[in-house]
Amino acid sequence: MQASSPANTTTGQRGRIMTYQASGLGTVSMDGMQYPFDVSKHWRSDTAPALNAVVDVCLDASGAIETLHVVSTQQLAQEDMAIAAKLARAKGQQLWSKAVAMLGLPVLASIGILLAGAFLFNVLDMRLYGNSSFSFWEMLGMPIDNLERLSQGTRSSFTSGRFFFLLAIGACFASLFIHNAKAALGKAAPLLFLLIYAARLTMTVRDSVNASTAGVQSLLGGRNNEIASRMADEMLSQVWHSMSFGVGSYLLLASATVLAAYGYGEYKRKTIG
Repeated sequence: MQASSPANTTTGQRGRIMTYQASGLGTVSMDGMQYPFDVSKHWRSDTAPALNAVVDVCLDASGAIETLHVVSTQQLAQEDMAIAAKLARAKGQQLWSKAVAMLGLPVLASIGILLAGAFLFNVLDMRLYGNSSFSFWEMLGMPIDNLERLSQGTRSSFTSGRFFFLLAIGACFASLFIHNAKAALGKAAPLLFLLIYAARLTMTVRDSVNASTAGVQSLLGGRNNEIASRMADEMLSQVWHSMSFGVGSYLLLASATVLAAYGYGEYKRKTIG
């Protein structure tokens, strides 16, 4: 074999070895045509030809093979990845253009603010059982039915709360795929989810206080209910004062409200039109 050329040499033309004999003769298929080659004359790689191997083909002025270089599997993999990345970028740009055209930049910006408020900023600081701060996504991974475990930051890997929150975000894009006026109301899903979650959190606080009050009443033997009721009010006040809302909570509420308003406005336009 002749001395090999640099591995990255390319000619812009690719072929595949279709036949190869021990004598060194073979054929390369390129663009539906068969080209004969001779290893001693045309081969420029260190490894021997193999059937179905991909090669770079350089043709001379007469259209016959001048040189052949084998293309490594690593190079082929890199090229496939580059093609896949290009297709992904093109698809992403297509989806983005469609989203901008159908949803509008204000809606997309509101969704971005909603995600930032959920993932990047704290929504709640609790000083009930120690100082703790949580983002909304972290809170969704905690047991909301137990105030003590919630304040201590007990986390789960994935919860139904996280699933339904992601589903609510996905509902904002419903009008991209469902050509029905009611699909626009999907933009109200994040606000609805936040209201339900806030209601559940409020119930958890009240249930925890009521359980503590019931314990006090049992100790008093049913006497002095007025004292127990006053203690319950004080405990409830202390619980609420131990909580403070962070930047994330305001971003969530504001962006979810804006999305709901856009969704309702879009629904009205489509139904009236």
